[in-house]
Amino acid sequence: MSGPLIEPEKPDELAQETRAFWREVGKDLVRSSVETLDNTARQIIAVAGILEGLYFHGIAFADLAGQPLSTFEWFVYLAPILFLLLSLGAALLVFFPDHYKINILSSEDSRNAHKAIVASKLTLIRRAAISLMVGVAAIFLAVALYLKRG
Repeated sequence: MSGPLIEPEKPDELAQETRAFWREVGKDLVRSSVETLDNTARQIIAVAGILEGLYFHGIAFADLAGQPLSTFEWFVYLAPILFLLLSLGAALLVFFPDHYKINILSSEDSRNAHKAIVASKLTLIRRAAISLMVGVAAIFLAVALYLKRG
């Protein structure tokens, strides 16, 4: 006696292609994560460097040397320099190599080293970005103080 044939469900080809696509996207994200952080650091260095130069020139031509300044005013005028230099320093540290002992035959060692490198660079990028934002705010404060004095 033969009963109805039960066919096994066919795997959903679209779902398999979608999973394969997202696996590839994930691989690309992991592969490019260090390069992305390095590019971000380069951009922070460029922006902070330009702002530092512009601010130095602004202060040099502001004719503040002959005017008596309070301690608060000194701090306001020097704070942008300090924060922009901190931003430059943190962004430059992104490029300093660390030494990792990796067994290249161990995927776990490679994974852990990659995670450590990305975490270290990301921490430095965050510090650089925060210092840059505070430096820009300090520039606005210094300009406001200067315009108020004038």
